[in-house]
Amino acid sequence: MQQYRTGDSLIFKVQERVIHMPAADLYPDNAGVADSADACQPIPLSIHSWVVRTPDDVIVIDTGTGNDRERGNNPLFHQLKTPFLENFLASGIQPEEVTLVLMTHLHTDHVGWNTVWRDDRWVPLFPNARYICSEKELIRAKNSDRYRNLWLDSLLPVIDAGQLETIDVATQPVFGGRLRYTPTPGHSPDHAALILSSGGEYGFFAGDIAHSPLQFSHPEWHSVFCGDPRLAEESRRRAMAWCEEHQALWFSAHFAGSSCGWLHREHGRYSWSEAEGIDDK
Repeated sequence: MQQYRTGDSLIFKVQERVIHMPAADLYPDNAGVADSADACQPIPLSIHSWVVRTPDDVIVIDTGTGNDRERGNNPLFHQLKTPFLENFLASGIQPEEVTLVLMTHLHTDHVGWNTVWRDDRWVPLFPNARYICSEKELIRAKNSDRYRNLWLDSLLPVIDAGQLETIDVATQPVFGGRLRYTPTPGHSPDHAALILSSGGEYGFFAGDIAHSPLQFSHPEWHSVFCGDPRLAEESRRRAMAWCEEHQALWFSAHFAGSSCGWLHREHGRYSWSEAEGIDDK
């Protein structure tokens, strides 16, 4: 399993699946003006979790879509049968070892494996973990008909188990002594990225700030999934500048391949290079 290191923390990806979307569907307002041949090709989108192992904690960042979910017959998310749990167990970590689950936002492809169907009910997959999310995002999900099924199968069971804690992301709380929430609104109203600070090195868990590396050279592009395109672009540009300045490893929520890498800026334009792992076993 490919691993990455930031200070004393080891990070690896747990794959759920990869889908493909035409650029014109993913970026309907922008892809037609692309100056890159890559924009004419279907864009691979990975759905996965990141696991951060520190000396004290096992931390899961976002939890994918989940299996067996009723999602209004949307083929992207509806009644899936993916090997996510098998892939997670192949890491050698048991769900009982996870101490924190940190959510960047509460869209269906980021919270599904919060729970599993067991004994005729939804129960937390990580029985000993504290689950953390934005209070504003939770209220929005609770009060929205659109998110009714997500609320019932991926959030309420964690609340009933007494494991969900809400935060104000604007206060930039720190968890595990190393991971700090930072507000990055736009994709969703209270979307927040996570900054890993360890041993003078940085990792940036970007959530849905960007859906493909094309947005580094075209930061004005916004995905079809973004609620507020203007705010999303502002958050993206701030995040890109911060990561370049701090030489932070960017851990994406949806890039294919390694799903993480480095930002480089030359002549005012950003480019992307994938990171090489430290281990492949």
